[in-house]
Amino acid sequence: MSREHKSRFEWLQDYLELDDEIRYLEWKIRKSNAEVDRWSEGDLSRLHVSGSDSRAAHVGEEVPELQTKLTECKAEQYDLLKLIDSFSGYENQILKMKYVQGMSLEDIADKLGYSYETIRAKHAELHRRLNWIDELEEQRRQLENRLDY
Repeated sequence: MSREHKSRFEWLQDYLELDDEIRYLEWKIRKSNAEVDRWSEGDLSRLHVSGSDSRAAHVGEEVPELQTKLTECKAEQYDLLKLIDSFSGYENQILKMKYVQGMSLEDIADKLGYSYETIRAKHAELHRRLNWIDELEEQRRQLENRLDY
């Protein structure tokens, strides 16, 4: 990939990485809260674990730190979205609509006033130039297929 294309569309990689980080933090918070519930009201509530170095003794302590990190990531993502909205050019619009807004190529074509074939061809060209998208999409599929996600 040429240097121009890497820096020109680096915003997309940053956005998608932030989005993954946010999803992971939300999952981790849900998991930690579920564990706290198990220890306080659920199947583990009758167990008494002694020692301050046990996992049970610290199970709820990480949630506030995770919440803070989640808030920071969401603020960073919001700022990045404001920046993305200022970009011009239909290549940026196609990438934003597809990977940020989750629109189909058909919907993008309708919204931008191009034929589906034109948008599909441009998206395929962008996809080839941004070869890291395949790897990122595979990582997302693996995460979503986890049983505990």
